[in-house]
Amino acid sequence: MTTVSRRDRLVDLSALLLILAGSALYLLAAVKLHDISLYSRTNPGPPGALVAADQARYLSYAGLALVGVGACVGVIAAGLHARRRAIG
Repeated sequence: MTTVSRRDRLVDLSALLLILAGSALYLLAAVKLHDISLYSRTNPGPPGALVAADQARYLSYAGLALVGVGACVGVIAAGLHARRRAIG
């Protein structure tokens, strides 16, 4: 059985941190979009509400991208570990 190196643990930790950071960005964008959705015709909100909605949407896209990158890092790291385990 191969041992898990410090580098392997750091790669796993970085994958986890990427996923958590992406989730936090996505949730932050969801809160901003929810606040913007509370505006109505009688209370249209500040003049830049449409720009703020676009920024929140882009923030949510960035969060999803970070989650995707973190998942890819984790899957690739697991594949490399499985390959080393099969060889050694």
